[in-house]
Amino acid sequence: MGDPLRTTTYSLKSRTYSVRDQLFIQMTRSIVPESFLKGCNGGFDQDIRLLGMAALALVDFNQHPPCENFTMENFPLNLFPLLELGTGVYIQLFTQMKYSLIDISYNDNGLSIAVDRVGKTGQSYTNLNEKWEEILTNYKKCQISKLGLGLGTPRFQSNLSRFIGMLGNGAFGWNIP
Repeated sequence: MGDPLRTTTYSLKSRTYSVRDQLFIQMTRSIVPESFLKGCNGGFDQDIRLLGMAALALVDFNQHPPCENFTMENFPLNLFPLLELGTGVYIQLFTQMKYSLIDISYNDNGLSIAVDRVGKTGQSYTNLNEKWEEILTNYKKCQISKLGLGLGTPRFQSNLSRFIGMLGNGAFGWNIP
């Protein structure tokens, strides 16, 4: 008996999308520039790529501390705009990667031609990613305070005072002999 993954063939073309998958695909399609998907066939090929971009943003969302475990099936609908922004960040990064392969620079005895879209999209990506990180951090901070685990909670203060007590007399002044 062999490895079932090596002996069985799978057809991705027969995949059916759940209603939630279709929402993610529709969300991503609404922000993707039309020229971005020109190279792939319509239908399944485009849909799976759009779903993959949304999945990248979802992984980024889940891995930002404090970590969460959302899937496409249980991701809250009210957070779709946040995930849409994250997907936009990844689209901008992929666009920059595409331009890095096709931008040119040519110099011939005083005639110079330079097409540098990487630098322009690089700044755009940096600005968009900074906003994405800021919004994500603010959302996650709100989740911590909603759970009652923030710095001002009695539980945290109690643990902090216990830790300071264990340090002894030198805890409040390191130069004390």
